[in-house]
Amino acid sequence: MRRMWKFLRWPLLLLLLYVGGLLVYGTVTDWQPRGATVLPPSHAPAGAPEVIQDSLLTLTTWNVGYGGLGAEEYWYYNRGDFFWTELGKARARREHVDSYVAGQQLTLQNTQTDIWLLQEIDSASRRSYYINELAQARETLPNYVAYYATNFQVRRVPLPIFQPWDHYGAVQSGLVTLSRYQPAAAERLQLPGEFPWPTRLFQLDRCALRQVFPTSWGKELALYNVHLSAYDEDGAVRRQQMAYLRERVLTDYAAGRYVIVGGDWNQLPPGFNWFSLNPTVEETQLPPGIAFDFLPPGWTWAYDPGMATVRRSDDVFDRHRSQVSLIDFYLTSPDIRLRQLKTIDQAFRFSDHQPVYLEAELLR
Repeated sequence: MRRMWKFLRWPLLLLLLYVGGLLVYGTVTDWQPRGATVLPPSHAPAGAPEVIQDSLLTLTTWNVGYGGLGAEEYWYYNRGDFFWTELGKARARREHVDSYVAGQQLTLQNTQTDIWLLQEIDSASRRSYYINELAQARETLPNYVAYYATNFQVRRVPLPIFQPWDHYGAVQSGLVTLSRYQPAAAERLQLPGEFPWPTRLFQLDRCALRQVFPTSWGKELALYNVHLSAYDEDGAVRRQQMAYLRERVLTDYAAGRYVIVGGDWNQLPPGFNWFSLNPTVEETQLPPGIAFDFLPPGWTWAYDPGMATVRRSDDVFDRHRSQVSLIDFYLTSPDIRLRQLKTIDQAFRFSDHQPVYLEAELLR
């Protein structure tokens, strides 16, 4: 026993120092945003309208998967590869990332919409080879006003733990709203709830990007871009975030504003039948869903029930085998009529999510 300890004590000490060093570094550099923060525009073209003139408004929400989760790629963490993974898979291949980011630009160019709600836009992350996707989105739509709200800022995500030469690395990412209109106000709202230490050191700091737009008939529109919590096994964090959003949207509505919330909710809309998208699956643990009575009557959960918005990202995409779900959608207040809604089928070519288009009428 003594011989074994003599042999193992130095490797164990080195391991303890390594893991301890990661935790100390993560704690010291931990970004801890709080409350509401007024956002300056990331891009504000001269002449952008300051008032919405038309009661018909089009929006598209899309989680772009940071340019690293198109059809040919997977995320090793979703396979349970916490300690180590296949060599070279800590991030997608460079040629794939370039292709997926080009696909983002192509989609932005060819989708006629007044407002884009984008999630997982990287501005300086190792996982996407430090491509500034925010700058590229601005350049792709130079006539759109751009606002950016950081929700993932970590100096070094140390995964897989035992592959320090190929860590996930530095992440700078967030929500982006691109609009034909200049909002009267824009703010980053920190969502409540967090994971216990040390998990929270390397997780997203979830937020909502809220904007207020005046209309020519005097009523304002409150628009929210959201990306709610994932990997929340008991749902406690997500419930706190949902309760906060409910309070905010009801306050906006009580103040006489239209309200639209769009984004990646990381849960099913109320009453949605997950098996309708996965008819060959006989048994599974269903994703969480929003309760029917979450909001008062008259509020609408807007989604396309016939088309998946997200695929499982623990493997490359296979149209015949990959499980899919519907977690990207909209919430609209009772004074808004839905005119058209559809999920744009891209076969998950550029992301593990698909864009969702909405045409809404602001009732006067």
